[in-house]
Amino acid sequence: MDPDRSVITDRSAPPPRILVADDEWMMLDLLKRFLSSKGYEVIPARDGKQALELFKANSVDLIITDLRMPRMDGLQLLKAVKDSDRRLPVLFISGFGDAETVVTALKAGAENFLAKPLDLERLQAVVEQTLNLACVKPRGQRSNPSMRQSTYLEAPSHPGQIGEMIYQLALSAVAVGFAQRDLENNIKVALAEALTNAMEHGNGWDAGKNVAVECDISCDELKISVQDQGEGFDHQQVLDPTRDENLLVERGRGVFLMHTIMDQVYYNQSGNQVTLVKLRPNHETG
Repeated sequence: MDPDRSVITDRSAPPPRILVADDEWMMLDLLKRFLSSKGYEVIPARDGKQALELFKANSVDLIITDLRMPRMDGLQLLKAVKDSDRRLPVLFISGFGDAETVVTALKAGAENFLAKPLDLERLQAVVEQTLNLACVKPRGQRSNPSMRQSTYLEAPSHPGQIGEMIYQLALSAVAVGFAQRDLENNIKVALAEALTNAMEHGNGWDAGKNVAVECDISCDELKISVQDQGEGFDHQQVLDPTRDENLLVERGRGVFLMHTIMDQVYYNQSGNQVTLVKLRPNHETG
């Protein structure tokens, strides 16, 4: 397997280093103890300002930050981090009433969010997904901005197929100049959510049922349709997670992430195909 696409499993390599910022001592201690128990090296910070200082002084693989903190809040920390390193993934911890701020953070480049009260199983899954997707990095590709590329992928419904499909999509994005070296991390999160929803909710993780992906990419636009072999669903009945009262509800989380990160998201009539559209970012993605 390409080392740039491998999950970090080499025991001889140092563990991923996670910077955690939260002004609530009990939450900070919980995050530190839990993530340390999972094999990560954790650097704690009491607020956004201290987190920024530690970020500048240390090499980290991931930042987890609360939204509301004294001296420097999570959004200010996100901007400062992304100005320095666009590729470094940032996860937000949000509470009731933070839905609008979460949307702002995702559009500003944050990779994902975790809702309070914190679900440790969800925390572990999101951290693993974020670090794994950050490893999907096509390199050494020569782009041709005058080209438009159409790609068709089909794979059985198995979690191990998701990273490989995203890698292939990232290759296409780099080849035509939509991205310089790799897709933005949160775009990969949106694609992972679409593929996961198709495999899990559409096909019920039945390896005998495939997920088909049609991709059309130019230097200005990425358009990807994901279709499962299930019966579909009424997507209009999914709770709107952008409403504060629904922010803590897990159902519809993937739909929320897709709608927030991508520029357009729409379904076919039966609900077993979702199309995601992203226009080329204004900033350079390399």
